Amino acid sequence: MRLIDKLPFLEPPREKYNLLPPLNKLKLPLLSKREKVVFPFVVDTVFYRGLSFNSNYQTLKKPFERTYPEETTIEEVLEHLKEELKELMVQKPKLFANAVFGTYIPARFGLVRIYTFPKTIKRNELIQSVDLYIQEDISENFPHTEVLYSYDILDSNENEPYRVLVTVVESEIIRKIEEVFEELGLELEVISYEPVCLINLGLLKGLPEPFTILYTERNKILIVSYRRDNILYETFSYLFSEDKVAEDLLNLIIWDIRNYIVLNDISNIYLAGIVTEYEHLTEFFLEKLPIFGIVSIDKFPDRYALTYTLGERLLNV
Repeated sequence: MRLIDKLPFLEPPREKYNLLPPLNKLKLPLLSKREKVVFPFVVDTVFYRGLSFNSNYQTLKKPFERTYPEETTIEEVLEHLKEELKELMVQKPKLFANAVFGTYIPARFGLVRIYTFPKTIKRNELIQSVDLYIQEDISENFPHTEVLYSYDILDSNENEPYRVLVTVVESEIIRKIEEVFEELGLELEVISYEPVCLINLGLLKGLPEPFTILYTERNKILIVSYRRDNILYETFSYLFSEDKVAEDLLNLIIWDIRNYIVLNDISNIYLAGIVTEYEHLTEFFLEKLPIFGIVSIDKFPDRYALTYTLGERLLNV
């Protein structure tokens, strides 16, 4: 097991390999004289997607996406992304000279937790306890898999316990993505995690805490519920297509989601992601589930909500 970011007590994390953007510190960037260009992207087994914009939110490349009719391998998707980036490097070399790159890892390749500890605990005891909890989670959830992990001690009020945000991600997928970028002579500044990006989307949009976001993607529905002392999340597999919506299957998934919501006493639910680009699908979800509102990013199509959120993070690197 390789350690990514073992953070000293209450000190900020290293920017590179920051799996955990500080949730309560994500903010819109201050404009500066020097233009900053960010290039957030995501890779999964049925699509890849990316954005490129500067501090003034001017796009330097049209938002791009490639989809696949059925599940393929991460390696194949990365190969196609590499070829597209190669072409872009020839067409717009200045873009790559100034760009800051980042990605987030899909939810199924990791986990995220919030651990709480009493304020009476000593510094060294806190760090030891965090390490112990992480090792237990890794042993239980990744018994035969090499992982990377990172944690961040979040700000807390005077009467609150320490809150420690922990992310664990399978190292193999990070290695595969990094290898592609090394071949292109590029470097990733931030590697995040899908549920963390989704929480940051809620914070960026100013959702009142606690909040829950039901995020719809091409190959899943991801529900993440964020409270100051706990994170709940679950993934429901569903292959989305603009051409044909399998309502029978979708109704079964909605039933499972409703049960999950009831069992976990989840409320204050917001809908986000690709289905909000389609009126009939948005209405379908609003009719079937107790959804309080819709989260939209305005600047780009809603399927880019998490890549945009990661772009905001990159503007702050």
